[in-house]
Amino acid sequence: FRLDRLFILLDTGTTPVTRKAAAQQLGEVVKLHPHELNNLLSKVLVYLRSTNWDTRIAAGQAVEAIVKNVPEWNPTPRSKQEPGSESPMEESPSTDRLRFDRFDICRLLKHGASLLGSAGAEFEVQDDKSGEIDPKERIARQRKLLQKKLGLDMGAAIGMNTEDLFNDEDLDYSPSSVSLVNKQPTLQAAELIDSEFRAGMSSRQKNKAKRMAKLFAKQRSRDAVEANEKSNDSTDGEPEEKRRKVTNVVINQPATDSKTLVENAPEEANEWPLESFCEEVCNDLFNPSWEVRHGAGTGLREILKAHGKSGGKMGDSSLEEMIQQHQEWLEDLVIRLLCVFALDRFGDFVSDEVVAPVRETCAQTLGVVLKHMNETGVHKTVDVLLKLLTQEQWEVRHGGLLGIKYALAVRQDMINTLLPKVLPAIIEGLQDLDDDVRAVAAASLVPVVESLVQLQSQKVPFILNTLWDALLELDDLTASTNSIMILLSSLLTYPQVRKCSIQQSLTVLVPRVWPFLHHTISSVRKAALETLFTLLSTQDQSSSTWLTPILQDMLRHIFQFCILESNQEILDLIHKVWLELLNKASVQYVVAAACPWMGAWLCLMMQPSHLPIDLNMLLEVKTRSKEKAGAKLRQGQTQNKEVIQEYIAGADSIAEDPVTRDYVVMRARMMAAKLLGALCCCICDPGVNTVTQEIKPAESLAQLLLFHLNSKSALQRISVALVICEWAALQKECKTVAICVQPRLLGVLSEHLYYDEIAVPFTRMQNECKQLISLLADANIDIGNRVNCSVFTIDQANELVTSVFNEVTSSFTLNPKILQQLDSKRQQVQMTVTETNQEWQVLHLRVHTFAACAVVNLQQLPEKLNPVIKPLMEAIKKEENTLVQNYVALCIAKLLQQCTTRSPCPNSKIIKNLCNSLCVDPHLTPLAACPAQPQSGHENSKGPNSDKDGMHHTVTKHRGIITLYRHQKAAFAITSRRGPTPKAPKAPIADLPAGSSGSIPTELDEAQKPYVVQRRGAEFALSTIAKHFGAEMATGLPHLWDAMVGSLRNNIHINNFDRKSLLEKGDAPAQELVNSLQVFETTAASMDTQLHPLLIQHLPHLYMCLQHPSTAVRHMAARCVGVMSKIATMETMNIFLEKVLPWLGAIDDNTKQEGAIEALACILAQI
Repeated sequence: FRLDRLFILLDTGTTPVTRKAAAQQLGEVVKLHPHELNNLLSKVLVYLRSTNWDTRIAAGQAVEAIVKNVPEWNPTPRSKQEPGSESPMEESPSTDRLRFDRFDICRLLKHGASLLGSAGAEFEVQDDKSGEIDPKERIARQRKLLQKKLGLDMGAAIGMNTEDLFNDEDLDYSPSSVSLVNKQPTLQAAELIDSEFRAGMSSRQKNKAKRMAKLFAKQRSRDAVEANEKSNDSTDGEPEEKRRKVTNVVINQPATDSKTLVENAPEEANEWPLESFCEEVCNDLFNPSWEVRHGAGTGLREILKAHGKSGGKMGDSSLEEMIQQHQEWLEDLVIRLLCVFALDRFGDFVSDEVVAPVRETCAQTLGVVLKHMNETGVHKTVDVLLKLLTQEQWEVRHGGLLGIKYALAVRQDMINTLLPKVLPAIIEGLQDLDDDVRAVAAASLVPVVESLVQLQSQKVPFILNTLWDALLELDDLTASTNSIMILLSSLLTYPQVRKCSIQQSLTVLVPRVWPFLHHTISSVRKAALETLFTLLSTQDQSSSTWLTPILQDMLRHIFQFCILESNQEILDLIHKVWLELLNKASVQYVVAAACPWMGAWLCLMMQPSHLPIDLNMLLEVKTRSKEKAGAKLRQGQTQNKEVIQEYIAGADSIAEDPVTRDYVVMRARMMAAKLLGALCCCICDPGVNTVTQEIKPAESLAQLLLFHLNSKSALQRISVALVICEWAALQKECKTVAICVQPRLLGVLSEHLYYDEIAVPFTRMQNECKQLISLLADANIDIGNRVNCSVFTIDQANELVTSVFNEVTSSFTLNPKILQQLDSKRQQVQMTVTETNQEWQVLHLRVHTFAACAVVNLQQLPEKLNPVIKPLMEAIKKEENTLVQNYVALCIAKLLQQCTTRSPCPNSKIIKNLCNSLCVDPHLTPLAACPAQPQSGHENSKGPNSDKDGMHHTVTKHRGIITLYRHQKAAFAITSRRGPTPKAPKAPIADLPAGSSGSIPTELDEAQKPYVVQRRGAEFALSTIAKHFGAEMATGLPHLWDAMVGSLRNNIHINNFDRKSLLEKGDAPAQELVNSLQVFETTAASMDTQLHPLLIQHLPHLYMCLQHPSTAVRHMAARCVGVMSKIATMETMNIFLEKVLPWLGAIDDNTKQEGAIEALACILAQI
């Protein structure tokens, strides 16, 4: 039963992880029960033929897991002198193998039937065998069914007449003719393959023929059943995937069926155990259904990866015979794969790229085969592949190049002979009319770029020019875009190749890359950036000659690209290219090119996240396109390109939840600030700000920054503060700018404005407040003496709907209906006031936070530090965006460093507040008085009884293991959820790191959320501080070091540990110790290695805490031991094994046992 469930999971598993786990467990089955190999493979074969893609992939993983646990077939060779039987020589397997010397690919192409998506059986209506259905009724049913399949049944709803699109004659058919048509391709393929065999049959061939006869008998029966099922299913309204799960999976096969599918006959005991399965799968390579062909290729690939050295070998053969048998078996398999390349025509388009799963999978399988083939066989294979490249059908050329691609990648040892042989054909492929063929041609050279440059350097200039020219013909819908950009960037990494581009000025060539900075596929954007970086990072100064004329356009494109990008890896690459660009170009030219656009770039950075960017602010990407005769037009490709609205951080994240959207937008703003900060360094360069200049660039920059700091827009103030932060971090002083902006930043920190961004909700709040006052006046309640203002502040509006409203309504006897109307309006106004206040609080906090960060980075702290420190600490406590919290954490570290010599020094107070914030979350830092936190409402819906809610492990102040309790609680929370199994999560638009915007689980109570945010901010701050101070942390921040270990030293005496006295002291000292250990756990992991000896000195104290009477102290000590096992493994484990591990046997001391168990669990979790 369990085995059947594993097979069902291959098909119905909700996620790829579940399916893969099931596949791996099937592999474990064959490891424990080797005799079940054929039974398992025969059942997996059903899923390799599934119509569902995920099922076939899971079945391939199952094959991989199974064959990995099958011992390698390496029979002991018969010595030449040993008088063996004559049968092995007489029954040489070579007589039934396909051979290159008898194989004609041209004949196959001429006479072979194409392998398409299917044989078309699924589109047929079930035959009327009983004669009960009238022919007219059958035609009417077919008409209705066809209209539904084509979507024409909706025509009547919109006034269209679809009756005349096809008539009854089109639907009438002859069963005999249909049957003949269906059988013809299979017969042709079988005849062509069979013609490659010789007439004589050995006993081995006869055994094989018996198996194949039984197989075909079963296959015909199964096909008939499946065809009827599909035909019946097509008449009902169930979704395809649901029908598949109900009808297409057969698990409980009789033993005879399994033997029919995969059988090892007794007379073939000397045969490779996987031989019969491989023959079965090889037969599927020519199935009319593309899904079956794809599954066959997948299964073969997985078998050959593990057992490619064993195929075809027969026992009771000499070593030379085994080698010959193996090579003949490989040759036979290669020819079959080549036949698939020649005949397969199935292809589809997904998004921007062609999908040819059968050819791609068979090419991967071919690569595995060629890995084990001798050089002669490899060359013969390549010869056939080259013949495929001369054919007219693009699918054949596509398959041939796929084969060459994997042949080159796998046989690097033969590259000296293979590359010259195939390179002319690949170059032709780069110029092919079909862009899918060009894509594979370019991809085939990427793995061998180094060899290409070294061995065929004379061909490289032509290839390079071909690629540069190809950029003119590419667009978002061109399949070859990705491969060509990657090949171009790979080639340009070699200095000798870059010199080839000098023949045609890079001033002309580089702008061809611009469109691909805005491509829809991230790998294309990445390759475009890498191409630019490669060209810019030359060691010589030649880049300045071609760069200067296009410098302004390059700066504009890259900055615009940064604003619209949402991928972290690409944003980092943008920063890298931008810095290299500023480094390579002359400062004078950079300032001249950038200054006119500095204001526009700041405006782009300030773009509201919910509004589309004005297209006039974006540099239009113009591409010159050549129309190629004979090139196929992609589905949906049109000549007129619609105008697309662009948003900051990309339009693809607009529909995301507000937290995710805020994260990616803030990330884009921060990266834009990095770019502009680096540019400000150039603008402030003394070389371009000479005394003789009438208008100095630095002065213009200062005025531009001041203009935005003086505005009432929060986004303008935030953006400028960010730019100042990044600029000041790179360049410590520029008096011209610093003198201007520092006083204004301090002014911003003291202002409390209603920013432009809340104008709409603020206006709505004013109107609703006046409406409420008007309703009160209609009820003869005059509050003019209580509220006398034309414009309400948020506080005044809140006072109106709370205290004022309650006072005036309670002093009058009102009609209940009128009171209800007034209270309904009050609730509406209160909701508006709350929303307006929340928006203002976020903006106000961020404006003050980034202004404080700018002051810190300028290193011009004011005399009174409170206006600077307060917003930073508030951000640590309240800011939900982890990017902002991390940014603030670094600024706090810098502030502490600047204040180390200051008197009075605020560092001790800052550290104390951070440590308190770290310990506010009782779900992470347990309370000594109540270590097991009560469950939230949705978890405790069944009541407080621990038996009812599934919590079997109880925790008290002095007994229990908190780690075990929390694990059980988390498991119970998952298993107690009701409802259907969730679908696999949607792929994230932006690559959010773990612990970013998603670090606060949605199921948390709202009351718990502030504690999680505050604790997380403190974690970021303390970790960053430890990294920033490095080896000087203990001396530079003695208060932090004391917060980590002071309580340990004061409360835990190694030589005089008295559990009873600790118990008598109560909860307060225990809680102090818990908090200290929490600071220790968080900070120790980020401390410099030079400070590790100081931490190791306190290991004995930690181990003594493991027998502390308080459950919370033992829990925190165990977590600290876990951290120490990661940063000082040897020292920690030596003491643990010597001192603590024996406690597990202390049956008379539960406290020691629990402490040792919890410490061991934490150690295992860390290492």
